[in-house]
Amino acid sequence: MIAATPIRRFPSVAVLAACGALAFCSISAAFAEEGLKIQYHGAGWVQGGRIERQTDTLSDQGGQNFNDNWTQNSGGQITAVADLGGGWEGGLGLGAIQSPLWYRGSRRFDKVPPLTWSPYVTEARLTYTVGDYAHPALQVTAGSFHFNYNPDVKNLGLYLMRGLVYPGIVVSGFETKDVLPIANVFGLDVRHEYGGYRGDFLVNSETDINPYFDLSFAYVFSYRFLGAIEVGAGANWYRAVAQKPEITSPTKDCASKGTTSVVGVNGGDAELCYILDTSYVAGPAGADSAVVDTITGSLSGIKLMGRMSVDPKVLFGIGGPFGPKDLIVYTEAAVLGLKDYPKYYAEIGRRIPVMVGINLPAFGFLDELSLEAEYYANRNMADYQKELDDNSWVPRPRAYNNVTFDSTGVRNGFTRTDTRSDNWKWSLYGDKVIAGHLKLSAQVANDHLRTGGFYLRRSQTEVLSDTFDWYWTFKVAYYF
Repeated sequence: MIAATPIRRFPSVAVLAACGALAFCSISAAFAEEGLKIQYHGAGWVQGGRIERQTDTLSDQGGQNFNDNWTQNSGGQITAVADLGGGWEGGLGLGAIQSPLWYRGSRRFDKVPPLTWSPYVTEARLTYTVGDYAHPALQVTAGSFHFNYNPDVKNLGLYLMRGLVYPGIVVSGFETKDVLPIANVFGLDVRHEYGGYRGDFLVNSETDINPYFDLSFAYVFSYRFLGAIEVGAGANWYRAVAQKPEITSPTKDCASKGTTSVVGVNGGDAELCYILDTSYVAGPAGADSAVVDTITGSLSGIKLMGRMSVDPKVLFGIGGPFGPKDLIVYTEAAVLGLKDYPKYYAEIGRRIPVMVGINLPAFGFLDELSLEAEYYANRNMADYQKELDDNSWVPRPRAYNNVTFDSTGVRNGFTRTDTRSDNWKWSLYGDKVIAGHLKLSAQVANDHLRTGGFYLRRSQTEVLSDTFDWYWTFKVAYYF
């Protein structure tokens, strides 16, 4: 989901959008005057849906009941791609998305606008290619651009290039920017191909989640053979170069450097930027003693990824009424962090998400009908609020049951539970393109949906905490 900034409350955003549109038109006109070949691509859409079941209504604090909440958004984008000659190509595109804040029924709409608009960049890049553009011997792209190493994925997966390492946050959603032609990398991509082999070396500056501008280095490769099987793997040294190391990798005195916990979010949390690992030393009866070890760590870490895709129609020569994408089976797994830390990151097996997908037979009625399932045995809370507010690599405490709140909103009477009920995620996605330009798509899922909080308060807790929680959404889009 693309974060939305209310233009009515922040006029500078509106000015930025207007200036961006003017610059886009001016540059496109200049390209045309130079006789350059320019292609335009764009899209416009409307989308709606509803959260049908949410089990955990108190995971964060009062007012987190999203049952029966409707949602909608609309938007549009346009991109100009210019052939500059000599193997050079430039791309520039802008878009804007309108989406609602997530209100509960008891909340009023007079505090902030019920609908907000956010501008974004589809791409702002320069590319140099040696050989064929689609299958280059060498291709270098710099700027802000889209990158998707696993085009089979519709919702779950893509672990290598999205989400966090510590804490081990997994990201998904319906037609997010990771699967659509919207910039999700700001940096450099060096691509090379030979036969069925493709490799990409990427340098990415962090622009999604603070601390911003940390540099990550990744290499992703794939190999396709027999026209039906593709295998791939990759590694990502996430936040390898920190803009401010004391923020990305805080020390024991981080609180004295301006990092403070937010009351009501991490209230009473002693583990702001380090882990307090408590062990007990046996003594005489009733005289056991506790030893507390302070463990420091980092938001930085190494991700590993492996994936595979098989088309049995081609592999076994299956004919019949199947569509070109029917029956394709694909899978992806990742390790989110190679380093163990006590208490929260002690078992590497709990840092390995695994997803499997299959394109069910649609017999031409749909272009794709994809069923995906994921298993991720992370016992920590599926939330990155501490990271968002405090740049903390330590996860928030686990989910709560039996929660009550006093008149000031302070949490009382909670008991900690584990999070086994959300180990499994699932998603069913379908789409159909009509007349080459009109696309209808829909999804029913229990995934890693996050709503963004209420009023102006941010909340990055997953909404769907039980295997049987679910929502649905649909989109009507026009592409050219």
